[in-house]
Amino acid sequence: MTVAAYPTARRRAAPATLRAVIPLAPALILLALFFLIPMFELARMSVYEYNHVSVYVPRLTTANYRAFFSDPYYATMVWTSLKVGFFTTFFTVLAGYPVAYYLTGIDGWERTLLSAACLFPLFVTILVGTLGWYILLLPFGLTQKVLVAAGLLHGPLSALNTFTALIVVMVYLHLPYVILIMASSLQGVGRDKINAARVLGAPPVYILRRILVPLTMPGIASSAILVFALSISSYLVPVLITGQRLRVLPMAIFSFTTDILNWPLASVLSIVLLVIVVAATYAFTAITNRLTGRGRWEMI
Repeated sequence: MTVAAYPTARRRAAPATLRAVIPLAPALILLALFFLIPMFELARMSVYEYNHVSVYVPRLTTANYRAFFSDPYYATMVWTSLKVGFFTTFFTVLAGYPVAYYLTGIDGWERTLLSAACLFPLFVTILVGTLGWYILLLPFGLTQKVLVAAGLLHGPLSALNTFTALIVVMVYLHLPYVILIMASSLQGVGRDKINAARVLGAPPVYILRRILVPLTMPGIASSAILVFALSISSYLVPVLITGQRLRVLPMAIFSFTTDILNWPLASVLSIVLLVIVVAATYAFTAITNRLTGRGRWEMI
């Protein structure tokens, strides 16, 4: 009786599993068409032999990976890209958290005005925003005239083509994302918890360290992952702000695919960039789960 019931239970479980998979079919198909298949082609291209006439020859080789790992030039490029990603993420989260906290504590026209100020930069393309900063940082431009008039600068402004200018522009471009994500996370923290801590005599630093940060850590991790992925894979902003002085992975990928036409090596650089983003995502998630006591991949 019990043994005979097993096939029946399995037959009932199979349609239930099928009904659960059917709603996911469109998303799975899109994932396969626009991510898995391109990633497979990218991985296959990375082990093909480079040919300066036909771009590549479909013969398997490890020369592309050996060229990447044996050349210190690429190691420096990876290190520069990591610095851009981490510094942009750190300062963006550091600047966006207080604004998001203030945004969740106000009402009326002030909140509407501040929300609009955070949303408006999202309607401007990255090209327009970056060109605006490029004009501001030009030598003998508006910024230099203001600094000279204030007595803070003597001589031409040399902010362009620097790592600091790149980080400033990156932080400006990604700050609205962090503010919106963190505001949503902070709204989930009940004001009664903060008020109770204040009644018990907890100082603001203690409230921030023991209540706000642990409860909003998933929002911090989500915004950090987003900003890191966008900043380390950005091509347009480093090109406009630093020119060719600071070489990052996206610039090299573009150069190898359009100018040098070395697609196999460009594929290697793309895979390295993907591995860096995936590793950083796992690290942010693991740190968040450890600090909040959540499951392995639980973010909410």
